[in-house]
Amino acid sequence: MPRSLRSIVREFGPAAEVVGTEEYLPPRPGPGQVAVRMRLACVNPSDLVTISGAYASRTVLPFVPGFEGVGVVAETGPDVRDLRAGQRVLPLGSAGAWQQTKVTDARWCFPVHPGLTDQQAATAYINPLTALLMVRHHVLEPGAGTVVVNAAAATIGRMLIRMLNRAGIRPIAVVRHPRGLTRLAGTELTAAVCTADRAAGQAVRELTRGLGAEVVLDAVGGAEGAELGRALAPGGTLVHYGLLSGHPLPPELPAERRDVRIVLFRLRDWVHRAHADAPDRLTDALTEAFGLVLDGTAASPVAGEYPLAAVRQALERDTEPGRRGKVLLRLTG
Repeated sequence: MPRSLRSIVREFGPAAEVVGTEEYLPPRPGPGQVAVRMRLACVNPSDLVTISGAYASRTVLPFVPGFEGVGVVAETGPDVRDLRAGQRVLPLGSAGAWQQTKVTDARWCFPVHPGLTDQQAATAYINPLTALLMVRHHVLEPGAGTVVVNAAAATIGRMLIRMLNRAGIRPIAVVRHPRGLTRLAGTELTAAVCTADRAAGQAVRELTRGLGAEVVLDAVGGAEGAELGRALAPGGTLVHYGLLSGHPLPPELPAERRDVRIVLFRLRDWVHRAHADAPDRLTDALTEAFGLVLDGTAASPVAGEYPLAAVRQALERDTEPGRRGKVLLRLTG
């Protein structure tokens, strides 16, 4: 294998300060493995949280970040039957997408729908699958009344709203800045709330005439997530799936609201469980997500592409207020 470039994290901290790059010699794929020549990788909040050290107990330093990206099989190891050189795949199940060559287990590489561009494929996993599973398992199956989506102007927030609209649900959208309201144009909402004007929990109580929401899809955590948890109707569900505030839900919330369900949704847990118990479930879910990306429901706008050598510039761009879309790392050329 030729020498390649990779990003590397040797200490936890702010991503733009601690992520570096280095040359390395990728190993040859062993039995059951493939070498994937990465094309594009996505910068996601889950990457930044891991780099910060929030999951230090289960993250071994040094490590190569990146949970989402698309590449082409460059070489297959012994005993690999279902993949071939030149096949475009999503290498899932582990970090390491922010490098030019990722050597990984073939069983974790999933062929990409041929209709997807590389940009679409590089953003077709984490947000689309998270949104699809949360809506399916925590909104549609129980049958929801009032649904609240916070961080609604974010890529996944708008994705969730579009999926809910497809199901005939008009959620309450919560944003933190007035400019976020403009990004909700074209969606069908019961109301849009800006937390710069009033607290999220207060707004939900007013809009539901004191009854509360049946489901909250919370990407923020911290004080805002707790407010919305307290604004649930009895028997309601708070699905906490993100940590945009940088703070977890307060530990006293479950004791305060024993009459509601608090679900900590982690895509990694679902994916690894599905892959171990019924791999076809994961394949089918990805196929459905690919279709939602293609028809625009789960589309992710792209704010820009940066070469891997400029990873710190990419990470600085990712933190810019008002950024519209995902930041991608270009790993070829």
